[in-house]
Amino acid sequence: MKKHALGLTIATLLLTACGGSDSNDNPAVDPGKPNNGGNNPPTAPGKNDNTPSAPNDSGKNNDGSSQLIPPPVNQGGQQNKDKAVGQFQGKAFVVPLGKQPNGLADAQSVGSDKLNVLNINGKQLPLEIANIRAGNMLRMQNSTVDGKSYKLFVVSGTIYQNQKFGYINDGNEDYIFSQGAPTANMPTAGVAKYSGAAAVGRAAVADTALANFSANFGEKTLTGSITKNANGQIDFNPINIAADINGNSFSTKSDAAVRSTGSFYGDNARELGGIFQDSTQTLSGSFGAVRTSTSSN
Repeated sequence: MKKHALGLTIATLLLTACGGSDSNDNPAVDPGKPNNGGNNPPTAPGKNDNTPSAPNDSGKNNDGSSQLIPPPVNQGGQQNKDKAVGQFQGKAFVVPLGKQPNGLADAQSVGSDKLNVLNINGKQLPLEIANIRAGNMLRMQNSTVDGKSYKLFVVSGTIYQNQKFGYINDGNEDYIFSQGAPTANMPTAGVAKYSGAAAVGRAAVADTALANFSANFGEKTLTGSITKNANGQIDFNPINIAADINGNSFSTKSDAAVRSTGSFYGDNARELGGIFQDSTQTLSGSFGAVRTSTSSN
């Protein structure tokens, strides 16, 4: 394998999936254990891991289930305004290098038939680097990979089986994105906890962070926070997100201090992901998380 990159950080997030049930028609129930190889709690992205996951090119999860989910029955509200085409759907900000978006009005829909390719503004940007796999987050900067230069490249890894999210730079533009296989069979009751990571950026610097969310499918609300890694390069206070769930998508109020939009991905809302902009802290980014537990209330 040829040498790649300066400043490579690979981390593996081990997630515990717990089944939950109640008497409601369609509660949040875990369809299968994530590909974690163990029962340790989530670990912070950015810590070294010398055993990156092998690529899975079969189109199947390790438990034999398909990671490809049918198109959504309802993208929900605002998300339909610039509907994109493709099996994998999502949202993205495109901003000049080092700049910030101006809230959700700048979010555009993205669609792709390949999970590892971001189709946006006439470009096809690869989200995976040959022969390099990360479990949680892959972070590179000021690097050249296979002839392509990246000032910033912070992209989710293999534990997120139904989505890709990240913060990358191509030329004079930053791309902050979340895309995946939207959930077709949304839970209608129960509470689910999600744990994952985020890619955050400010002033032409991008880094990884922690992400934790709670979805109440009965009340159709999503709350969560993005917090700094112990070894993070960007200093910020916890980023608190409060959104309404509409169909398989979620969105904050347009005048919220932290504005965010995103979707649930995979079977029975197994994962979630989205983009955000924190006007108070002049910070933006994307996030993704995998369900770790469910309960009836």
